[in-house]
Amino acid sequence: MSELNLDKLRRLSKKCSDNKKTQEYVHKVCLKIRKLLINYAKDTRQKEYNVLEKYLGHDASPKNFSYGQINTKYINHAIDNGNIRERMTIITNFCMSGCSVILWAVEKKVHLTQKGINILRKRLYNLTGVSSVKKFNKYIRNCENNGFVLPCKFVSITSDSSVSASRMLAIPLREARVKYINEYFVNIKDVYPKLSNRELEYIKDNNYKITNNKLPWITGLQYWKVNDKNFYIELMRHHTQMIVCGPSGNTDLNMSILRLFDNFDINLAIFACISHMCNQPHHSPCEILLASIPYGLNDWTISEDSFKYVNNKLKKYQ
Repeated sequence: MSELNLDKLRRLSKKCSDNKKTQEYVHKVCLKIRKLLINYAKDTRQKEYNVLEKYLGHDASPKNFSYGQINTKYINHAIDNGNIRERMTIITNFCMSGCSVILWAVEKKVHLTQKGINILRKRLYNLTGVSSVKKFNKYIRNCENNGFVLPCKFVSITSDSSVSASRMLAIPLREARVKYINEYFVNIKDVYPKLSNRELEYIKDNNYKITNNKLPWITGLQYWKVNDKNFYIELMRHHTQMIVCGPSGNTDLNMSILRLFDNFDINLAIFACISHMCNQPHHSPCEILLASIPYGLNDWTISEDSFKYVNNKLKKYQ
C-alpha cells in the first residue's frame, strides 16, 4: 500500500472536508434534494417520511456500501447537522435510487434548472425517440414487459461521462476482486471527519463488526482490481498519476445530479467528491478529475499533477 501514499491522499481529503464553502455547498444540495422529495411525496400522495427513507436511506444503495451510512430515523438530523461524509452518502443514496423523482421533476418543470431539464429532455429523446417523460416511462414499461435488456435507466439519462461505458469495453476498466485485499482495512483513527454516533450505531445495528479498531467498510481499493491494459490506466501511469481503481464512476453519478440544481459549482463538487472518496480510499484525485471533465472541468489536463491542481484550487475557495 505504500506506493499509493495514503497519507498524502488523506491530507488532501481532510483539506476538502474542512473547507467551509464545500461543507456549505453539500449542505445546500441536501436541502434541495429533501425539498424535491417532500414535494414529490405531496404530489404523489405518499408519506413524506416513507419517501425520504426510500430515496435517501441506506437501502437505496448496494448492501456492501456501508461507508457513511446511518439509520433512516436520522436522515433529517444528518441533513441539518451531520458531517460532510453523512451528507455526501445521503446524496449518493439519492443518486442510486432517484430516477423516478428526477423524471417527475422534469415533467413538472420544478426544482431543477432549465438547463438541466433541457439536458434530460434531449437525453430522453436521443435514447428512445420519445419527447416526454410520460412517453418515456411507457417505453420503458414496454421494454421490460417484452423482456428487453435495458441499461441502468438513471445513469443513462443523467450521465455525460464515458467512465461507466469504459467498464464494458473489450478491455474493461476494472473487475470485482474474487477476494478482498485482506491486508488492508480502514482503521478508525484514519477516518476523517471523526465517526459520528449515528454511523457507529448503524454499524452495530446491522451486525457489522469493528475488530481491533478496524471498520467493516469495503473500499474501492479492496473491492476493485484494475485492468493494467485499459486505456485509462495506461494513460494515468504514463503521467505518473496516483491510481486506486481507475476513473470514478461514483463521481460521474454525483456530478450528473449536482449539475441539475441551480447552485452547481464544478470546483466545489470536485472538493466534495475528494472529501468523500479519498479518505478510505475509494479513488485518487486524478480519478475524480477525469470523471469531472464532461461536467465542466476545463482547466486541467491529465499531464498536470492532480494534487497540485486541487491544492491550488482550494486556496481560491478559502
